Amino acid sequence: MSNIAKKYLQDRDIKNLIARSTQYKKVVGNPKELYILVSPKGNKTFSLRYKDEISKKDKFYKIGEWRESIFTTQMARAKAIQILRDLNNGDTTFETLKDTQDRKYTYENLFYGIIEHKRKNGKKESYLKKVVIRHQKYFLPSFGKMDVKEIKYSQIKEILSAIFNPYDPTKNRLETIHRLIDNINEVFTIAERDKYIDKNFVSALHSEFPTSRNYKHKLGIDSRLPAIIDDKLLAQFLHDLKCDGRMDLQTKRAIYLQILCVNRPINTASIRWEYINLNEKTWTIPAQEMKMGYLHQIALNSYAIDILNEQKNFCIMDNGFVFPAFNKEGHIHKDSLNKAIIKLNGGKYKGLATSHGFRATFRTICSRNKADLLKIGISDEVIETALAHKESDMIKFAYERSKSTKEQLENLMQWYGDYLNRLEPF
Repeated sequence: MSNIAKKYLQDRDIKNLIARSTQYKKVVGNPKELYILVSPKGNKTFSLRYKDEISKKDKFYKIGEWRESIFTTQMARAKAIQILRDLNNGDTTFETLKDTQDRKYTYENLFYGIIEHKRKNGKKESYLKKVVIRHQKYFLPSFGKMDVKEIKYSQIKEILSAIFNPYDPTKNRLETIHRLIDNINEVFTIAERDKYIDKNFVSALHSEFPTSRNYKHKLGIDSRLPAIIDDKLLAQFLHDLKCDGRMDLQTKRAIYLQILCVNRPINTASIRWEYINLNEKTWTIPAQEMKMGYLHQIALNSYAIDILNEQKNFCIMDNGFVFPAFNKEGHIHKDSLNKAIIKLNGGKYKGLATSHGFRATFRTICSRNKADLLKIGISDEVIETALAHKESDMIKFAYERSKSTKEQLENLMQWYGDYLNRLEPF
């Protein structure tokens, strides 16, 4: 005899169902195959009962979690009836439905779904590319095709431990490990919020590995990027940069512009002519290209303007970028600046200087000459603005859009250019 529900459950009935020590089920009815499964944690999931063709056992196909006023009994009944109609018409089978449902929660499907969501929300392609490459290299080969329910804490820890390189503190890969954990955590968070898994354990993996900074500190290694802060060494570097006959002129100009303008290497490498206003002596970087996500304007001193004019006059390519990549579209890679610095004068500055480190050079020089800068109206706020550092007080930052006048920034950057020129004219 077919199973005929004696009572049709309504939302009020399901709301009053109390969790027990083990999962149990109740017939919802209308249709008769519709059940509600109640977990020990109190989750209540609408499911359709069906007979597995192979095992001949009853199984349940989940169609949604009951949520008051969000996914109601009436909505579950409508969805159940539509599924049963499709089954009756031969449009699908429970095995096909189950297979589709299971594939949704494979790790790679959830991961690429997150990437696409970030892309629609305006995340930079350069950032997304790094996340994908990191996953393709370390995680997806082992876990991409797996259902997230099947992935264990110990398995992830084992993969991450294999990445860790404790024998070479300068290449420990701890930053990669913690970034991976953050990305993996996003995937498991989706599954947890969908109630597909009971608990997301991934964030606990951070405690299994030290941070790169703490690890280096424990070993007595300075974790800061190498930066020249001695005037004599800085003068030698500028002299060697100017006189190096093996480095191409475009790379020299890019490095010197990086030093003069104290911005981040990626902004120097990707600078476009449309961002430059030589008459106004400004370089405006759009918000989407800034690390902190807001528009940044650099005051160009006379030395930076000379560099830009030289590049404009002698650059044989015109693809919109100030420093175009040779033989292909786009701009020079930001890492090319560091590579050139490492090779400079036979590797003399390897471990002593980096392109990003010249921001620290600027900050140190300004701190040492604070008294002189105050005399011309330059405060710490002006220096921080030049470095595009965001205010730690976010409420204050939201209202304080301009901490420094254009004149103050012009004076600061011209002072800095003059300071470097006194050490070694370029």
